[in-house]
Amino acid sequence: MRLPLLLIFLFVSSLTIAQNAAFQPFEVDSIAEPRGGMPYLNTFLQTNLRKPVRAAADGISGRVILSAIINPDASVSDITLARSLRPDCDQEAMRVFRLFRAWRPAYKDGKPVRQLVSVPVAFTKNEPFLYVGGVKISHYDEDEKAVTDSSQAQYKQLLPLDSVGMPTGDLVVYKRKPKGWAEAVRLPLQRKKHWKRGPSKQTLFLTGHQDADGQWLGRVYTVDETGTLVEQTDYEEGQRVGSAIQYHANGVVAEKSDELTEGYALSSWYPSGQIQQIWQTGKLKQLERSTPERVLSFWDSTGRQLITEGNGPFLTVKRVESKRDTTQQTDYTEQGQYVGGLREGIWTGRYADDSYGYEERYEKGICQAGKAFSADGDTTRYTEREKQPEFKGGLTGLGEFLSQNLHYPSDAQRARIEGKVFVSFVVCTDGTLCDYEVLKGVAPSVDQEALRVIKKMSGRWKPGYERGKPVRVKYNLPINFMLH
Repeated sequence: MRLPLLLIFLFVSSLTIAQNAAFQPFEVDSIAEPRGGMPYLNTFLQTNLRKPVRAAADGISGRVILSAIINPDASVSDITLARSLRPDCDQEAMRVFRLFRAWRPAYKDGKPVRQLVSVPVAFTKNEPFLYVGGVKISHYDEDEKAVTDSSQAQYKQLLPLDSVGMPTGDLVVYKRKPKGWAEAVRLPLQRKKHWKRGPSKQTLFLTGHQDADGQWLGRVYTVDETGTLVEQTDYEEGQRVGSAIQYHANGVVAEKSDELTEGYALSSWYPSGQIQQIWQTGKLKQLERSTPERVLSFWDSTGRQLITEGNGPFLTVKRVESKRDTTQQTDYTEQGQYVGGLREGIWTGRYADDSYGYEERYEKGICQAGKAFSADGDTTRYTEREKQPEFKGGLTGLGEFLSQNLHYPSDAQRARIEGKVFVSFVVCTDGTLCDYEVLKGVAPSVDQEALRVIKKMSGRWKPGYERGKPVRVKYNLPINFMLH
């Protein structure tokens, strides 16, 4: 009896091995591929990749090649290193690849099967820099231009960074003196409460460095109470420059925006890593009606492309907080049509629990009329989907208020101090103001005068509106001090 049992065991074992075998791409009828296509997987990898600081300091470039199996249920397993670049880059490549969970399985004989895939992860070249003991050291000449020869430097900047490039301490600038380097400027590492709330209403914090005028400088990170990265933005003289990146709770990039001359180019991704949308928008000009966004491409969560070259239907479903019971989540369905990249015709949005909904009519991206209903049965009608806050009396009234209330500090007059003070504040839903901050100052007395006058404006504003309901809006206002 042992021989037949052994044969049965061998047969079952060989059948199991055959069922678990992974096919090569050339052995299947249709290959495993990322939803949205391979080019968008490469874009995902490059967008999410954070080159380790030591690799960046060495100016490393090259490719890590990973091997993995895409299973019949589209999950990924058996991720291995097929070609190494260096240990820290290898680990980062595997981290980013594991974030992507939007595959279509391979098919053979009409059934989904396991398939081997090979994925290259590229690390692009950058200018090397000095990184010693967790500190990035940069050198500058008398004109504050970067130099590689430290013997020619008049300034030395020390910036503590962790292994992924986040700041860990004060930014310090030293000036060369006859007897050596002397500290010239120290910018403490800041952690300030953000005026915005996170997706789950959690408190957010801004962390980075501010110059002597209180302006954000360099890369600024937004984190939640646990230190989880929510957003990163680059600043120059207190103004946003370059790219900004937002993150999902699982660490996947949710949205990236790149600055253009007249606006921004944006891309967004689902938490799975699959591409969601590509669009463009103009730069928001305060006290002016915003220009409509222009959507170029859109994919649903299954990877089906609905909008191509700006044309096609839009349909999305996402989980949101109920407006009837904030402790509960519900599905929010939004749908409509894009023509030439712009919203056209009837658009609707509805919470599955009927706690909120809207219907709007568009012509060439401009809302012509809309109505929104809430859980209490109220219906609000409007003609603008979003409306910016406005000083009562408009620009003319604002100018008159400033001319009547702004006083030039006497010490600033004697010192012939001139310039613009940039102040940010939040216009609340009742037209009052809060969360004041000097973004760019001129001199202490001048900055305080600008702040005093803006605080005096509280209650003199019309709030911003979204679908007919007042909302909190952050506002930046320059106050000009000019001697005649």
